[in-house]
Amino acid sequence: MAPWLTSLIVFIFMFGGALGALFAARKLPEHHVSKETQDTVKLGVGMIAAMASLILGLMTASVKGGFDTTDKDVHTYALNILTVDTYMRHYGPGSCEARALLRRYTQGVIQETWRGADDSGVPDAVTGAILLDIDAAVRGWTPQNDDQRAIRSSVLDRLQGLLGSRWTISQEAVTNIPTVFVVVLIIWLTLIFVSFGLFAPRNAVVVGSLLLCSMSIAGALFIILEMSGPFDGLITVQPIPLIRVLDVLTLQGCATPT
Repeated sequence: MAPWLTSLIVFIFMFGGALGALFAARKLPEHHVSKETQDTVKLGVGMIAAMASLILGLMTASVKGGFDTTDKDVHTYALNILTVDTYMRHYGPGSCEARALLRRYTQGVIQETWRGADDSGVPDAVTGAILLDIDAAVRGWTPQNDDQRAIRSSVLDRLQGLLGSRWTISQEAVTNIPTVFVVVLIIWLTLIFVSFGLFAPRNAVVVGSLLLCSMSIAGALFIILEMSGPFDGLITVQPIPLIRVLDVLTLQGCATPT
């Protein structure tokens, strides 16, 4: 479910429950809204509020950890691409084809990842095919000395690392929040706001406060759910490291730049 839709549902349940309780309280017998009843309800709601805070804290920690890990992996991935290009430059003009393919590969990764098209959790077939072409081009090199043979071997190893890094980023792209967490959280928050409305006076200040509180909590949940998908939505991991690497991947020294 989309984060905005989940947040809207949370808002409707909280504010609607509070308003419903606010007006229903007028029809309850006096002993149902007595001071003793209020104290008992407040005690129970306090326990629910503590548990809701714990769930929200766990969700926030999980999502923030996954977001930061993905951001770190993107930086590492960009560094690995730059390292491969550096090895290719040291090899000499014979690496021009592979370097051109590496630049195309980097462009493809940026376009595929940050347009949110990769929903399968695996690298897109287009960039995967380009990576295979790079591997084939490197294997077609004919080293003339020990240095070039060592460079060729290092590049092949780094290409395998690129594939592994791409897979890791794809697998970590979404932090799955169990649906039961969200459902239970909605129920608990609704009960809390129902208790607010049950014993609150019916006036514009109370209604306005309940409205703002409902919007604030729904907004917080929206941010948490948005961060669970680091490559789509309003809060995303930025492709700046890969864009900077792309600026460095020029074909200087090659006869036919692309």
